[in-house]
Amino acid sequence: MILLNSNAQHIFWLGRYLTRIQYACGQFPFLDNDEALAYAHAFCLPAFDASSLNSLLMDTEQPASFSQQFEYAKNNVHDLRGVLSAKAYAELNQLIKNANDDAAYICDVAAECYEVIEAEQQDIFLFFSLGQNIEQLDRQIRLKQDYDETLNNIHKVVDLLTQIGWDQLEGAWQQLKLNPDSMNFYHFSDHIQNLFEVDG
Repeated sequence: MILLNSNAQHIFWLGRYLTRIQYACGQFPFLDNDEALAYAHAFCLPAFDASSLNSLLMDTEQPASFSQQFEYAKNNVHDLRGVLSAKAYAELNQLIKNANDDAAYICDVAAECYEVIEAEQQDIFLFFSLGQNIEQLDRQIRLKQDYDETLNNIHKVVDLLTQIGWDQLEGAWQQLKLNPDSMNFYHFSDHIQNLFEVDG
C-alpha cells in the first residue's frame, strides 16, 4: 500500500494526539502542586497548581482538555476513511461515536483506538509510531524526562522510513540524536512536516 502524504500526516497526528491523551490520563488527577506547575509551564498552560490544571483538563472549552484533544484525534480518524481497513475504520468509528466528555471514558477509548491501529498494515502503523514517538520525545524534552528509549525507537522508525523512500530525514535526525534539545527537536519536526506537504 502506497500512502499519500496527506494520509500519512493524518496517521502521524492521530499517533501524537492519542499518545498525548494517554500520558495526560496517566497523570490525572494531578495531586502535587509542583508537578502540576512543571507540567503547565512545559506546555504553556494557564494553570498554577494541581487543582487549576485538573480543572483545565476537564474544561471542554480548553484546547488542551481531554475532550478537545480527543476531538482532534476523531477528526484525523474521519480523514482516514478509505485508508484504514473497513474493519478498523468501523471499530474506531464505534469507539469515538460513543465517547463523551467523561475523562475516564476518553482515556479508555484512546487506549482501545491504539490497539486497533496497531493491527493495521505496516505502513500505517509506521507513521502512527512516528507520531507516537515524536510526541513522547517532545514531552520528555519539555519535562526533562529520560528519552533514551524513545530515541532508540525513533532510530528504528527512521530506518524503516528510509527503506520506503523517506530518506530526507536522516540529516536532521542525526543532529537530534547527537544533541536532543528543543531546537533540534523542532528542526526535525519541521523536516517531517515539510515531507508531508510535498505533493505525492
